[in-house]
Amino acid sequence: MHRYLGMAAAVLAITAVSVGGSTATAVAADYELRVGSYAPEGDVIDQALQRFKEEVEKRSDGRIEVTVFRNSTLGSNREVLEMAKIGGADFLVAGASHVSNFAPVLGAVAFPFLWTDRDTMLEVLDGDLGDQLIASAEAQADGLKLLAWWDTGFRHVSNNRQPIMTPEDLKGLKIRTLPTPVQVAFWKAMGAIPTPMGWIEVMPALQQGVIDGQENSPAVVYPYKVYEFQKFYSLTGHSNEPTLFVASKMNFEALPEDLQQIVLDSVAVVTPFERQIADDYNRDIMGELSKVIEINEVPEETLVAFREVAASIYEDSYADVGDDGKAFVQAVIEKTH
Repeated sequence: MHRYLGMAAAVLAITAVSVGGSTATAVAADYELRVGSYAPEGDVIDQALQRFKEEVEKRSDGRIEVTVFRNSTLGSNREVLEMAKIGGADFLVAGASHVSNFAPVLGAVAFPFLWTDRDTMLEVLDGDLGDQLIASAEAQADGLKLLAWWDTGFRHVSNNRQPIMTPEDLKGLKIRTLPTPVQVAFWKAMGAIPTPMGWIEVMPALQQGVIDGQENSPAVVYPYKVYEFQKFYSLTGHSNEPTLFVASKMNFEALPEDLQQIVLDSVAVVTPFERQIADDYNRDIMGELSKVIEINEVPEETLVAFREVAASIYEDSYADVGDDGKAFVQAVIEKTH
């Protein structure tokens, strides 16, 4: 975060511009806030961040200027999270699994087949259980403030080998997975060869044949043109990894209280907007996606087998998310299954 002070502020804040013989005055913002984003222009997440920028700048009457750094230009998810912890970035968006590198308890939301449907997931995350999880995560991830749960949809498997119709179709498949121990354990138990990596590495890995496939929602597969390097997209719906909108705690708390509230109010407006456009996109894009990649429903008996494998690795995976993470998963199961 940057603030212009003293004489430098006076020079930068007011600029005389000649416009048709008259003079216009441009006033610079008191605060420049930087947002790190992996998303390209026009992506669902990018649309939400542009709305955040608009809301904050409008509500602050220009006292805050927000710059969104698309396409990981500020750094990878991990790099921007590290920057935020020490005040080098003000905000970022990252999947909960990536934030779990700094707050292992967040791995709880990525347990395979934990979520039965999107609405139930968001209801849980917006309620007491979600608040408790965020409190636990912030205690672990010193320097990060978790502002909102966003959504990009249920994840499905794409690959170059064959449609996923039976559990055997996953055996030996080199697949990029989320960077959480429970996801790695699940794919290993399925007989696949899990390869956790940051999203910035995935497209080159697919192009070069380092991996056979990946798993993600339509809201990622289509705009990132995953289909250029993949032949099949199988609707496994094995996970829905919520996205977190994250602030640098030190930079957020350095803002005046009225501007802190403006940020929070803006997030409150943007969050339902992001969720709605993500839901609409995931539903509406399937027709276009079917033109560029072969899509298949996965038989129910295969999904039952997947769920059984998932359930078998829960107990050993609780150690990775700690007591709070275990309590969260068990409470979700009790509430929703």
